[in-house]
Amino acid sequence: MGLKRREFLRRASGILAGLGISESIIGKSSQRYYQALAAPTSGKLALLVGINAYPGLNALSGCVTDVELQRQLLIYRFGFNPRDIVTLTDGQATRANIEEAFVNHLGQQATNGDLVVFHFSGYGRRINWDQSTTGLQTSLMPVDGGSGSGGQPANDILEATLWELLRSLKTDRAIAVLDTSYSYPGTNLQGNLRIRSQQGVPTGNPSDAELAFLESISPKPTLLFPRSPSSLKGVVLAASGANQLATEGRWNGFSAGVFTYALTQQLWLATPANTLQSSLQKAAGTVQQIAGFPLQQPQLLKTLEAPPSGERNNPPDETLPDFAFNQPSAEGAITALEDNGQTAVLWLGGLPIQAIESLEVSSILTPVPLGGTDAPSYRLQVRSRDGLTVKAQLLGIEKSTPESSQPLEVGQVVQEEVRTIARNINLTIALDAGLQRIERVDATSAFAAIPRVTTVIAAEQPADYLFGRAQEAMFAQLPSSALPIIPPGSYALFSLGKNLLLNTMGEQGEAIKSSAQRLVPQLQTLLANKLLRLTANEGSSRLGVRVNLETLGPEAKAIVQRETPRAPWEAPKLSAVPRSRNGNSPLGIPLGSRIRYRAFNYSDRPLYCLLFSLDNSGNAVVLYPSDEVNSSTTGQTQPSLEQNLLLPGETLTIPTGSGTGSWVVHGQAGLTETQVIFSSSPFAKTFSALSGVLRPQGDAQPLMPVTNSLAIAQAILQDLHTASIASLPNASTSPDRWALHVDHWATLSFIYRAI
Repeated sequence: MGLKRREFLRRASGILAGLGISESIIGKSSQRYYQALAAPTSGKLALLVGINAYPGLNALSGCVTDVELQRQLLIYRFGFNPRDIVTLTDGQATRANIEEAFVNHLGQQATNGDLVVFHFSGYGRRINWDQSTTGLQTSLMPVDGGSGSGGQPANDILEATLWELLRSLKTDRAIAVLDTSYSYPGTNLQGNLRIRSQQGVPTGNPSDAELAFLESISPKPTLLFPRSPSSLKGVVLAASGANQLATEGRWNGFSAGVFTYALTQQLWLATPANTLQSSLQKAAGTVQQIAGFPLQQPQLLKTLEAPPSGERNNPPDETLPDFAFNQPSAEGAITALEDNGQTAVLWLGGLPIQAIESLEVSSILTPVPLGGTDAPSYRLQVRSRDGLTVKAQLLGIEKSTPESSQPLEVGQVVQEEVRTIARNINLTIALDAGLQRIERVDATSAFAAIPRVTTVIAAEQPADYLFGRAQEAMFAQLPSSALPIIPPGSYALFSLGKNLLLNTMGEQGEAIKSSAQRLVPQLQTLLANKLLRLTANEGSSRLGVRVNLETLGPEAKAIVQRETPRAPWEAPKLSAVPRSRNGNSPLGIPLGSRIRYRAFNYSDRPLYCLLFSLDNSGNAVVLYPSDEVNSSTTGQTQPSLEQNLLLPGETLTIPTGSGTGSWVVHGQAGLTETQVIFSSSPFAKTFSALSGVLRPQGDAQPLMPVTNSLAIAQAILQDLHTASIASLPNASTSPDRWALHVDHWATLSFIYRAI
């Protein structure tokens, strides 16, 4: 875009501001984050790089998808003009092309206050700089990077070059997203995930062309190892720590970087109240679910210029460069229209990863009118899916409208209304590549005899978990006394990144058939957890609920908060939850801590609430809030169906009880996933399924470990379906699926590590 046009648009924006439009319509409280739809797109520039096909190296498969994930997000959610986004993929992504595009597209066009995004997905590694430096330098591998072997120079982009390019920008609103890593474990495969790093080349120097380019932009570049961007502008979002791995996963119909997918999904759902840091922390929880800890831990590197002498840095959440939301939060957008506007092509990058994987035909989405005008409400019913692209049929109009009006427009964002979930979903187990052929044959046969469990070969198809030899597990940097004892020759289950699932190891020298039978209870629990993960809808629910996770001991405080931003009621002020000052660390709660969940209902209707958790020891736990109620016939305290009722304006603690009601975090270090689930109708079937487990609140331990977790998960889904029936269109009902309506259910997910 020419500079004259850019200046014209800037002056036009100033005229609008002079008329009071931005202040009166948008409001001061959200002005920092949210811009009017008329704001010029010229202030937003992006360079997106993704490389799958490296000559002579194992191909990656998700980097080009990452570029598309970012591009669709920037265009349809944040108002970037497609002409202001340069993409370089595969053969286009040479070192010279990437650096020239950065200088010409970002460096020469960006001016003060502009938003600049740079994204790189591909291989990274460490290379030598010269004999006078200590340690290898991290670098990004372009498609023509070369092997760097035999003393040949590596034609890489030094990370130091990237820092200098960022420093040269005329704006401090710059975001660099690096979905790559530099440590090489000796293999390109980690469990069911592919690693985005290559072997370092200590004998190969950077190419003369790279050194000449670096000198042209900075005569005295700073060597950075490990990365230390304390004097740069903007922020860098990295897929992993300096000595960790960045990975990509395979899903049903597409591959993508685990980090890029999780991050962009959160940004589709972000609101003006969110910071980039809060979105990153939620994305980090998803990365942990998939990859496991400590394989991959996303990092936020604050890179602001040092303040003038005597001034203090602002808090991290105040200094992050914010996006300008051109559209409300959404699950995706309309990218094309077919059949005279009767069929919409949708990009659904904002659906939770688990939900897009199991997206069923007859799910319903609602387009949001462009400009926020009061326009008719249409429904789009999902008909087919290819990766993240969905075709949906226009169902109809909620209220009358002139025949000349256009029902749908390209660029409209779409919000979830009905989510359908198949009743016959299975658990998929990937067989680790380290197993011998005969072991894979035996495992395939053994798991085939277990209902609702299927097997695939690692890295060839999507999976939920991994099966392999227990001694090959990855562990965090724990003291030897904290490491589990692994019997030789035993088998176990792992996360997709090969992190051991506790309590799944067998005895020494066990047969695979015996191992599979031994794992049946754990497999049912994992399937139950998978089903309830599919209900997570913090971003799309229209019930007004908020949940705080609080510690009661050794220190009493609220540590994380979740709420439903799309609810039509304004959330009243409750207890303040301080924002984390460290966006680089996953949420950790020390063993021995006492915790509880505090739920608040700000809807206009009574709600029912329960909690399902897969704890750090791998056990399923259900908390069904109940107060002490005396039975009229026995005089004893008995649980009742209505005891988890939460009236409008009321707060409920889970576990219940005054003072002593809490959950003690015990067992070994590990990941806990908790779903706090709300419904507009009673959990009747769930209560029945829990009938043999429910105990009076007066018991010393109010938690309820369950052995019939799969039956309970299915009962919860049936209850949510029953609550939704009155609002479901006929097109979304089927005996083969549960259908859940956003007006009747909310599932808020909490992920933390017991440490």
